[in-house]
Amino acid sequence: MEFEALNPNLYAQVLDELEIIPSTKPYQILFYGSRERGDYHADSDLNFYLVAHSTDQMKSQFIDSISKALQKLEAVAPVNMIAGDADSLRHRLKISEPGSVQLLEASSVFFGEGIFEDLKADWDKWKEREIPKSDLIQYLEKRIRFFKQQVTRNVKDEIAQLERITTLTLHIWALQNIEDLTHIELLKMDTPDQLVPLFTNLYRKELEAPIWELLELQTKVRRLKVDIRWKRDVSREDIHETKYKLISLRNDEEFMMNLWA
Repeated sequence: MEFEALNPNLYAQVLDELEIIPSTKPYQILFYGSRERGDYHADSDLNFYLVAHSTDQMKSQFIDSISKALQKLEAVAPVNMIAGDADSLRHRLKISEPGSVQLLEASSVFFGEGIFEDLKADWDKWKEREIPKSDLIQYLEKRIRFFKQQVTRNVKDEIAQLERITTLTLHIWALQNIEDLTHIELLKMDTPDQLVPLFTNLYRKELEAPIWELLELQTKVRRLKVDIRWKRDVSREDIHETKYKLISLRNDEEFMMNLWA
């Protein structure tokens, strides 16, 4: 792990803090993304996924304590943590949801034991099956509806909303238009640096003008996301222009109505 090599004392401090956080059930923290893979760049952040029981996730002090411990690693790079329980992650694996494929195929255990190992055993069996496209599309469309309905509180939230809707829209297009999709391709779709090259190289013949524009938009949103995470100035005009371009490409009247609600 990059941060361990840079500062083993800091890494040890984080683990010590995590050891004493009380929880109802055992929990695990997974480390994923470019810093874990080793193909990171100067702007790359540290990505963690907390797998914890729902009873623990309902306790704000539990989540806050873990976040506070991980924030020590901000000395290396910005820290991003999301959370979920093992049951929901297992359900997502059954339908080959790209984010869960990313976690099971390209992450390592940062803290804890037992949960990831059990999920990995299940996933090793499930990944031999065909991708259940209709179930996966239905799930991704549900996620888009969720993100569209979110009330954004700040610029960071707005950019995150745009990034997720743009990416999920591309995922659904691939599921609907590429017949021989593989789990490796799904993993690449959830890897920001690999999504655009995957589409422009492997799916070039199938791409139509709106998808090319959507790929350009996804690249722009990613730049905005990096800028805001590293506390650089972000133009409100850029955000509004990106938002209305996305609405136009998706022909999404519902999203437009939500903006004015």
